[in-house]
Amino acid sequence: MTIDYPWYMVLLCLLAGAAYAGVLYFLKGKKEKVETKGKWVNILLAAFRFLSVSTIAFLLLAPMTRRTVHERQKPHVVLAMDRSASVMQSQDSAYSFDVLADDLDKRCRVTLVTFGDAAQTDIGSVIEECAGSDVDALVLATDGIYNRGLNPVAAAERLAIPVCAVMLGDTTPQRDAALGGLRTNRVAMLGGMVPVEFTVGATMMRGRRAQLTVSDAGGHRLHSQVVTYDGDDYSQTVSVQLPAREVGLQGFTVRLTVDEVEVNRENNALTFYVDVIDTRRKVAIVADAPHPDVAALKHAIESNPNYEATAFLNEKGVIKNDKWDDYSLVILHNLPSRQHNDISFASGLPQMFIIGLQTDLSRFNALHAGLEIEAKTMRVNDVTAIYRPSFSLFNLDESDALPFEKFPPLAAPFGEARMAEGVQTLFAARLGSIDTRQPIVAVAAQGEQRRVFVWGEGLWRWRLADYAEAESHDRFDRMVQQLVAVAAMNADKQRLRVEAGRAYEAGLPITLRAQLYNEAYEPTNTAEVALKLNEGQEYIFHREGEGYSLTLPDLEEGVYRYRASTADGLSAEGSFAVEALGLEQRRLVADHGLLRAVTQTTGGVAVTPSDIQKIKERLSELKPTIYSHTRYTDLLALPLVLILLVGLLVAEWFIRKWNGEV
Repeated sequence: MTIDYPWYMVLLCLLAGAAYAGVLYFLKGKKEKVETKGKWVNILLAAFRFLSVSTIAFLLLAPMTRRTVHERQKPHVVLAMDRSASVMQSQDSAYSFDVLADDLDKRCRVTLVTFGDAAQTDIGSVIEECAGSDVDALVLATDGIYNRGLNPVAAAERLAIPVCAVMLGDTTPQRDAALGGLRTNRVAMLGGMVPVEFTVGATMMRGRRAQLTVSDAGGHRLHSQVVTYDGDDYSQTVSVQLPAREVGLQGFTVRLTVDEVEVNRENNALTFYVDVIDTRRKVAIVADAPHPDVAALKHAIESNPNYEATAFLNEKGVIKNDKWDDYSLVILHNLPSRQHNDISFASGLPQMFIIGLQTDLSRFNALHAGLEIEAKTMRVNDVTAIYRPSFSLFNLDESDALPFEKFPPLAAPFGEARMAEGVQTLFAARLGSIDTRQPIVAVAAQGEQRRVFVWGEGLWRWRLADYAEAESHDRFDRMVQQLVAVAAMNADKQRLRVEAGRAYEAGLPITLRAQLYNEAYEPTNTAEVALKLNEGQEYIFHREGEGYSLTLPDLEEGVYRYRASTADGLSAEGSFAVEALGLEQRRLVADHGLLRAVTQTTGGVAVTPSDIQKIKERLSELKPTIYSHTRYTDLLALPLVLILLVGLLVAEWFIRKWNGEV
């Protein structure tokens, strides 16, 4: 028994009871003193009153009783039934655990579960779920064929409970050829090759031949060869290289001609999808007029395979191009000029300005791009470069930078530069022997907007000088590429984004998630987001946390293009593929050897459905589990204490009534 008060409180309870009884029966005045028929009656009444008052006082201290409780729990047995396509196609598809469950229910706690579906079977996960739980035994009814997850034998090694197996399916080898073991990159670069490796297997097909072909989604044959099965258990790994010709999800099909003797004809084809992406950044070089600088910049940029440069020239005051959004950077050579002062096409894009003799400085200054040049005369200065090591927006090795100080001068409009905060100088201008501290090459890093300024034309001379000194254009090309990269580093500010995988398996749930941002780029889900697939049916995202989620119904094999949108015009587009891998149809011969290995590892038994009695006998060895734990109970909640207290008060009342006091 325990209480939350000091031990002397119990003494106070006893003293309270003694004081109450003493005052009532011994210390009152003669008129008030309780008269009794004998001294022993007075003592008995005082004792009853002492016990009842002390008990009540003690109960006010909320005493607790502590006792150890032993609970007996039946063994817990999980019966797991395989409902995969390979089992459902066998003669054992009607098997059920009903009889075994009814028999075990008398002495065990039985839980019935199913696993596997038309697309896949994961036996290992069923075994793993029993590890560390209160399960005392696991019974699997399966054919032993798995195509997902951990090897069941490895999973069983972690268990400390017996695993029994009811072996379903047919182990008889069948005449069959199959494709499997597909391995490929799920992402490929445009213009590159996609390495693909797969396995051609055949059982009991010795001496027969088949045609193996690989084709694209349009049916164009990309690879073909003849396969001759030279054994009853044939297996060959085939490797091919497929071209990535189009941006987006590109589908390929591997097909093996079907022989008339084959039992299973659904495993002779494989279709898979590769996401072909174009990682090359497009750079537009827009010039007021033809100039050798344009060619020098184009060659420097395209020496990096990740960049593609396109030149546009001012033709009668018009620059023709309708797809400026496709470009990551616009290089403006001598623009804005007097002939072409409208460069609104470049607004919103990262920009590099080559400020030359035809640049309209007043128009340029009106852009407030971060650098302004106050021209006082129409003079032209020939300026050479001085490297500034304090430049920190990217690392340019001194071995690459210092040679620029010896390169020929650039022709720069005379003027005085005013630079905004955040503009860093890579090369400053030297006029003769004087360091003018004016920038030749500078970068403005104003928030997310990056702009590059080259104050002077004649970059082609630098590229030629680089080759004349080092017999390569590498230093010039690297410098230009770094300027292009730092200018094109604008953050992605798309306010509606959809998270979707590149490919999903047919028959499995497809869940897409979306995130919407307000104008302050804070996550929100106040607006309704709709999604349309292939310009067909429209679905509505459900709100989930700060974002959205959408689970699509079962979709057939193919490529699906989606467009998510909100009522106020925000949108996001993308695509994904649904692959009918047909894993359950690729193997139909039961693997009872795997099930025997699992049961031997755990001390269980593996039997056929007709010999289920052996599993009952093995499970009869399971013993109940006895759990012991300490339980605390309020003393006042015990009926015996209340009976004792009421008994004391009633006894005292009867004695006093007998004594004539009440």
